[in-house]
Formats: sequence, C-alpha cells, structure tokens
Amino acid sequence: MTTTHQPQGAIVVGVHNRPSDDNAISQGIRQARLSHRPLHLIHALSPGIVPWTAEYIETKNLALKECRDRAAEKASDLDISCTLHVDEPAGVLVEASRSAALVILGSSGHSRSVDVARTAITRKVISHAASPVLVTPQFVEWDESGRIVVGVDATEHSMPALEWAFAEAAARNARLLAIQTWWWEAPASSLGGNSWDGDEVEVAESQRIQLTEMLAGWREKYPEVRVETWVTRGRAARVLEELSATARLVVVGTRGRGGFAGLLLGSVSDHVAHHGQCPVVVVPSNAHSQSQG
Repeated sequence: MTTTHQPQGAIVVGVHNRPSDDNAISQGIRQARLSHRPLHLIHALSPGIVPWTAEYIETKNLALKECRDRAAEKASDLDISCTLHVDEPAGVLVEASRSAALVILGSSGHSRSVDVARTAITRKVISHAASPVLVTPQFVEWDESGRIVVGVDATEHSMPALEWAFAEAAARNARLLAIQTWWWEAPASSLGGNSWDGDEVEVAESQRIQLTEMLAGWREKYPEVRVETWVTRGRAARVLEELSATARLVVVGTRGRGGFAGLLLGSVSDHVAHHGQCPVVVVPSNAHSQSQG
C-alpha cells in the first residue's frame, strides 16, 4: 500500500481514481507550479461494513500510483507523491489540510448526475479544513483569461480571502474584482417607498467606503495587481455564481457574518463552491498562513 509521507506545505489533491479527476489534478499542477510547492495526491477508501480485502486495497493502490505517474508525465518538473488511506475521506482530507498550503477537490455540481457522496465530502472538507480549499467543476470549461473575483463582507473574516486573492492575482498577473453585496427587502409601495431610494444610496455609499478601506493595505502591498471594485444590492451567493461564468477563479471566505447583509458566509461559500462555473477557492477565516509564492 502506498504510504508516502505528505510533504509539509504541499498542494493536496483528493482523487477518486476516475477520469473526472483530471480537472482537479490539472489545477493541482497549476497551483504547485505557481507556488513552487510539491504536489500530493490522496485517495481514501471509506471503511465498509465488511473490511476491504487486501487484494481490493492493492488494486486501488496500483490505480493511485498510475494516477500519480500520469500527473508526473504532465509535470516532470514537480515533486509528486501519493498516499492511500483506508478511512473516512472527509476526515482524511481535513487532517491533510492541517499541513497543506491548499486542498483541491472536484465538484459534481455540473455533472450530468450529481454525485451525492462527493458533494457531502466536499461540504465537510470546506466546513472544517484548516487550509484554503479549491473546488473545481469537472464538466465545465472556463475563461483562463478572465478576472479573479473575491467576495468581501466588510468584516475581519474576509481578510484571509482578500490576502489569498491578491497573492493569487499577483502570481497569475490577473485582474482582480473585489465585490461587496448587501441586501434589504424593498418596502411595499403601500408603505411609502419614496424614502427607500435615499436609503439605498446611503447604504451603497457606506459599503463603498468600507470596501475601499479594506482594500487599501492590500493595494499597497500588491501595487502590481489591477483592482476593480463593485458594490451592489443582491444576494451574495447568486451574484458570485453569476460572476463565475466569466471568471477564471472565485475566492470567498467562510465562518464570518456580514454586517449589513447579516449573511453567514458559510452558506455563500457552500453555494458558490457547488454551483460555480469556474474553480472556487474557499478560505477559512482562521486559515493558517501559507503564502502562494
């Protein structure tokens, strides 16, 4: 059985030994090259009611090694290793995240039939990982020349996501769009909605000021990054999903509560990770510091 030790600070890719792993592995190779880090592939076999036979485990082990060898053919410049675990997949990947720079998973959100088990694993890993988690769609093509989009909620919980997005934009020489959304239900016209227009303008201006202040330090640290900002009234999850159609990458935070929106970022990150049309990076608010470059 493959028991190669996971290198410290590696880019970790969770694989299923299926053709649908290709996008996740390709993203792993890209991120390993950008960050000059080793690439580590992990396959976990969930313990069954009846223990797996040694022969079955060896079959999975050989398939994982073949997967690693195919990755090595594409990226002979990288240090690529792999590990097979007989344990609950989400728990294995969460544990791997404690020493990883990034964990990469494939999403089934745009497949012809949703893989319920894979979706459940992805959701658990996003919720509990110590490192950022990149979720890549398996059956969708996206614009690699598009912008990196980062969702901001005007609290300190967004800072790790902003840091990750700026560093990634600098490494990729990509444009960065920082977006902040807010949502109030518009009052019914019978309740006297004339003052609503003024309230909306006031809220939007307050959000713009907050966003500008949040970005100031990162703009100074990364002067080479071309940054655009956008403040809009709308549901954060839906707005980010729509933007993912023309983005190369969407970055969101998690475990934070937005001020005006009163929106738990965890629900936003979960929605975008499973419905985004490009790779989505979920950065926990307490993510350990692992610089991309």
